[in-house]
Amino acid sequence: MLDKIRTFSQYRIVKWLFAIFLVIPFGLFGIDYYFRTPLGGDTIATVGGSRVSQGDFDQALRQQQETLQAQFGRNWDASLMENPELRRSVLERVINERLVGLGAERAGVRIDDKQLADRIASEPAFQEDGKFSRSRYEAIARAQGFSVVGLDERLREDMRLTRYRDSIVQTAFVPRSTLDGFIRLSEQSREVSMIQVTPDAFLASVKPTEEQVRAYYESKSQEFAVPEQVRVEYVELSVDSLAARTPVDPEEVKKFYEANKSRFVQREERRASHILLAVKPDAPEAEQKAVEAKAAAIAAEVRRKPAGFAEVARRESKDPGSAPQGGDLGFFARGAMVKPFEDAAFGAKKDEIVGPVRTDFGWHVIRVTDVKPEKGKSLAEATPEIEAELKKGAASRRFVEVAEGLTNMVYEQSTSLKPAADQYGLAIQQTGWFAKSGGAPGLLNNPKLLADIFSDNAIKAKRNTAAIEVAPSVLVAARVIEHKPASQRPYESVRAAIEQRLKREEALKLATADGEAKLKAAQEGKEAGLKWPAPLEVSRQKPGGLPPPVLDRVFRVDARKLPAVVGVSTPVGYALVRVTKVIDVQTIDDAKRKALGAQLRQTVALSELEGSLASLRSHIGVEIRKDAFEKKPN
Repeated sequence: MLDKIRTFSQYRIVKWLFAIFLVIPFGLFGIDYYFRTPLGGDTIATVGGSRVSQGDFDQALRQQQETLQAQFGRNWDASLMENPELRRSVLERVINERLVGLGAERAGVRIDDKQLADRIASEPAFQEDGKFSRSRYEAIARAQGFSVVGLDERLREDMRLTRYRDSIVQTAFVPRSTLDGFIRLSEQSREVSMIQVTPDAFLASVKPTEEQVRAYYESKSQEFAVPEQVRVEYVELSVDSLAARTPVDPEEVKKFYEANKSRFVQREERRASHILLAVKPDAPEAEQKAVEAKAAAIAAEVRRKPAGFAEVARRESKDPGSAPQGGDLGFFARGAMVKPFEDAAFGAKKDEIVGPVRTDFGWHVIRVTDVKPEKGKSLAEATPEIEAELKKGAASRRFVEVAEGLTNMVYEQSTSLKPAADQYGLAIQQTGWFAKSGGAPGLLNNPKLLADIFSDNAIKAKRNTAAIEVAPSVLVAARVIEHKPASQRPYESVRAAIEQRLKREEALKLATADGEAKLKAAQEGKEAGLKWPAPLEVSRQKPGGLPPPVLDRVFRVDARKLPAVVGVSTPVGYALVRVTKVIDVQTIDDAKRKALGAQLRQTVALSELEGSLASLRSHIGVEIRKDAFEKKPN
C-alpha cells in the first residue's frame, strides 16, 4: 500500500521514463505498418502486417548496447553484440512489443486526449515547482529527437500498451489452495544419506598407453595451439581525461552558483507515521461514512494518548507496508505522496496528529514525527560539484576538436604515437602479451580495434592503428611493439597433462560403473557393503551441500515408497543417496503466504502474458529472416 500511496515515486518515475525513452521505440512503427512487404531486403521480420526493418532492429541493438555499456563500464566487451543469442533476444523483444501493440488494437484499447493530458501534467519529470512546464516538455521532446506532437503520440502509445499489459498481468489470480500447495512443495524437507563414489580410488589402476596419449594430442591439436599474440603501446583520449586537465576560473564557479542556486537547495522533508483505514472511492455511502467515523474515533484516541500511536497503527492500519513498523513512512519530500496526504503532513507541526484525511485509498490519521528543514549548500560546499560540471562541459566541447586532431596525426605520422601524445598531452601506455581472442585490456577489448591491431598494416608494416571509439567519448590508438605468430605447444610439454586427463576420465568411468553396480544391489535389497553416514535434513532452500542434480533427484523420489536409494552421475563421481523420510510443513501462516504469494502471482502473471503473446503469435503469424541474427559486416 505504501508503494501505491507514494504517487509516482522514484521507482515509478524511473520505470515510466525508461518505458518512454527505451522500451517504447520497440513498440512503435510508422506508416510501413500498414503495408506487408516481402521478407527480404530491409525487412528483418514480419509480425502479422507489421514490418520490422533493419533500422528498427539496429536501433534496438544500439539501445541494448548502451544499456550494457552503462552496466559494465570499462569491462564492457563489444564482442557481446555479435552473440547470436543476444541478438535473437533483442529481436524477440521487438517482436513481443509489436504483438502487444496488435493485441491492444484487437482489444480496442484507446487513450483519449484528456487521459493523455492528465498523465503528462501529473508526471514530475515534466514539472517545474510542482506544476507542468510546457518549456520543459518541449526541451525533453527536442532532446529525444521528437516534435511535441511526436512525444505526445509516443506517450499515448506507451499508456495504451501498458493498459493492455496490465489488463492481463494485474488480473492474475492464485487460489489459496494452489498457493498453500506451492509453499508445502517449496519448503518440504527430506532426510537423506549420501555416499560419493569418487574417481580417486581408481586412479592407481589406470595407465594410458603412449599410443592413447599421442592419439589424443593429434586429434585435439586445437587445444594445444598457441594463438598469435602481441604487445602494444597505446594512447587514450577521453572526456574524463581532458576534464582532469581542464582549469576552472573561480569567478566562473561563482557565476554558475549564483545562476543556479535552486539546484543546491535540499528541499524540506517530513517524517510521518499514519494509520490507514482503507475504503474504495466508489464504495457505498454508508460504508464510507462508517469508515470515516471509525477513523475519527481512532484520531481522537491517539490524540489523547500520542505514545500509543505505533501500537494502534500495528493493530488497526490496513497499510501492510507500514503497519508492522507502527505506521512509519520514513522521510519524504513534496511530490512523493498523494496531494491531500502531502498537504496535511506539510501543514502540521512536529508531533502534531492530524486527520482523518481522505485520499483515494481511504482515511488516514497522520502523525508528523520529524522535520528536516530546507537547507542550501554554501558556495564552498557546492564548489567541487560545480567545478566537476564545468570541467566536464569544457572537456566535452574540446573533445571533438582534439579527437579530430588525434585521428589525423596518428594516420599522418603513422610510425610512432609519440607526436600525437606530445601534442595532446597523452600518456603512452603499454600492455602485456595478449591474443585477439582474449586477454586484451579492457579498453583494447573492442572488435574493431583488435581487428586493426592484428592486421598486416599494424604487424607487418609497423603502423599505428586508427583512432577508434571504443566507448562513448573514448578514443584509443595503438601500435604493435612485439609480435608472436601462432604456434603449437610441443608434444613433450603437454604429454604429462594429457596422461593425467586420460587417467581422470577413465577413473571417472570406473567410478560411475561401480556406483551403478552398488545402486542396483541396493535396490535389490543387498546393501551389506554400504556404510551410510548419519542422515541429513535437506530442502530446496537448504541443500546441505548436495549438488543441484543430486538435490533435484532427491525431490523426485516418490514419497510413498520410502526408504529409497537413487544414484546420480556428477562431474566428480557418482552419488548414491538414500531417502528415508519426508518432512512436510505443518502450518502455513499468513506471513508466509504473503511472502511467497507475491512471487507466485508474479510468475503466474508473466506466464499469462507469455501465453497471451504466444496465442497472438500463432494467430497473427511471425516470420523471421534466416540471417537475422548474423552480424552485418561494417
